[in-house]
Amino acid sequence: MKIGIPRALLWSIYLPLWKAFFNELGHEVVLSPPTNKKILNDGVTACVDDACLPVKIMHGHVIDLMDRADLIFIPRLISICPREYICPKFIGLPEMIRNSVAGGPKLLVLDFNAHKSIRHGYDGFIAIGRQLGARESAVRRALARAMKAQDEYTARLLGGSNPLMLLEGMALHAGIGGNKGTIGLIGHPYLLYDRFVSMDACRKLAQMGYRLIFPENILPEQIERTCSIYPKKLFWSYGKHLLGSGLAMLEKGMADGIIVLSSFGCGIDSFMVELLQRQNQRDFRIPLTVITLDEHSGNAGFDTRLEAFVDMLEWRDHNGHYFSPHGEGLYIC
Repeated sequence: MKIGIPRALLWSIYLPLWKAFFNELGHEVVLSPPTNKKILNDGVTACVDDACLPVKIMHGHVIDLMDRADLIFIPRLISICPREYICPKFIGLPEMIRNSVAGGPKLLVLDFNAHKSIRHGYDGFIAIGRQLGARESAVRRALARAMKAQDEYTARLLGGSNPLMLLEGMALHAGIGGNKGTIGLIGHPYLLYDRFVSMDACRKLAQMGYRLIFPENILPEQIERTCSIYPKKLFWSYGKHLLGSGLAMLEKGMADGIIVLSSFGCGIDSFMVELLQRQNQRDFRIPLTVITLDEHSGNAGFDTRLEAFVDMLEWRDHNGHYFSPHGEGLYIC
C-alpha cells in the first residue's frame, strides 16, 4: 500500500519515525514534493481563511497526494510532552482537511497524546498498525525500529546538523567572505525548513558568510533550565522549545544576532517573541529581528530585511557599542 506523507507541518522533525514505521510494516511511503506556488495556491483556496499559513500549505500538500497515494497520513498531535500541549490546530487538522478538501481524501489518522506519558503517546502507532492489518507483535517491532531511527536522527540534530542537510542534502557552508559570525535562526520547523515559505533564508544567510544555529541544535535540558526563570510552567511545547532555545543562544553567547521567523496570526509566537525580546533587551542587547510571513510575503521585501539585518551586524562588529553624542563634531570652536 502507498501511504502519502505531506511535506508540511512537523514532517521535517518526525519523518524518520513515520517513514521507518510504515516501511517496516511493508508499505511504501510517498512524499509530496517540496512546497511550491501551486501547492500554496491550492491550500489557500481549499482552507478556511482564518487558518495560519502552515495549515493552508498542509491542505495543498494533501491535495497533491490524493492521486498518488492510497492513504494520506495525518498525525493528530495532541501532546508531544507530558503535561504540555501544542497548537490546537494540530488537534483539529484531520477534520479541517476532511471538510475543506474536495474529493474526500482517504486519511490515515494517528492520534498521538503524550500528556500522561510518552509511552502512552506511542499507543497511537499500535492502533494505526492494527488498522493497516498487521499483527500487534509486528507493529511493536516496527515501532521499536522506528523509534531507534528517530533517536539517531535527533542525536544528529543535537550534534549541530539540521533537517535541510539531513533530509534534502542541502549544504549550508559559509559562502564568499568566510565565517563572518553566527546567526540564530528561530522559528517553527515548518517555517525554517520549508525553503519556499522561508524564502530560502538559510541558503541566503549562508551565502552571505554566516554560520547558522537552530532550535533543534539546543539540548532539551538547556531549554528546560532557561525557561525555569519564569514563575509559571510553559505548557505550549513548541513555544517553550523556541523561547528556551533563543534564551540559551543569548545566555551562552552562541549567536551574534537572532532572526525570528513567525507566521502571521500565530498565538504561540505572540508570547514567545515578546518574552524573548524583553529578555534580550534587559540582559543581552544583541541584534534581534522578527520577520512575519504569510501567503502574501514576497522575496524582494524579505531579502531587504535580511540584508538590513546583516548590515547592522557588520556595522556593530566594526563600531562596537560606540555611539557619538548628539551634535558632537558639528561645530568648530
